[in-house]
Amino acid sequence: MVEFIYQFSKPIKILVSLTMLFALYNLKWKNKTHKLLMIILLMCFSMELTNSILRFHNKSIDLASTIGVVIHHGLWLFLLAKNAVFHKTAFLLLCGFLIFAITNFIFFYGTQEFNYYTFVVGAFLYIIIFIYESFYQLRQENFDFFLSNTFILLTAPVLFFFGYSFMFGFNSKNVTSYLLFGHLKLHTLISSFVNIIYYALIILYIYREKKLKHVE
Repeated sequence: MVEFIYQFSKPIKILVSLTMLFALYNLKWKNKTHKLLMIILLMCFSMELTNSILRFHNKSIDLASTIGVVIHHGLWLFLLAKNAVFHKTAFLLLCGFLIFAITNFIFFYGTQEFNYYTFVVGAFLYIIIFIYESFYQLRQENFDFFLSNTFILLTAPVLFFFGYSFMFGFNSKNVTSYLLFGHLKLHTLISSFVNIIYYALIILYIYREKKLKHVE
């Protein structure tokens, strides 16, 4: 039990838990965007909890992590497609990602390995759609879009996706386990940085939504 508590008391896991609780307290289930964000955060919390339990029992987390990635990326792509100008194209790309993820899972990686390329492809699609949407809004001189709370929310996973894709793109645990100095691994450094930015932007979004609710 002490080992399990230690596994779940790491800073990032605490950050995930606090962000989820902050969202559940301040957001509304009736709002579709709020609902999607809360589902994403509940899923992130569930992933962290599941992985801690599996590690506690010395079990592999590869299968659980792969399933979590498909759900996580799928939900963010759905949220982006819902808010994109060219939402039909974005939804088609979301369907393409899900087909790729299932195919990759069944015919290539299977259940014994973490599906690196599923993560990378989903992240790449999100970043491409996000950049295209941003340039479109810029060409339309819709500067209010970049000051909106929606933009903050859609920006939240960009660095998260980019940072992890940088590591997972090599498809090698030797890269993620590379020691930078002392006992600090490349994975630990990048993971800590991108997660802090990821959840900080989500917290900022929730805070601004709360302020807007009070104004209304």
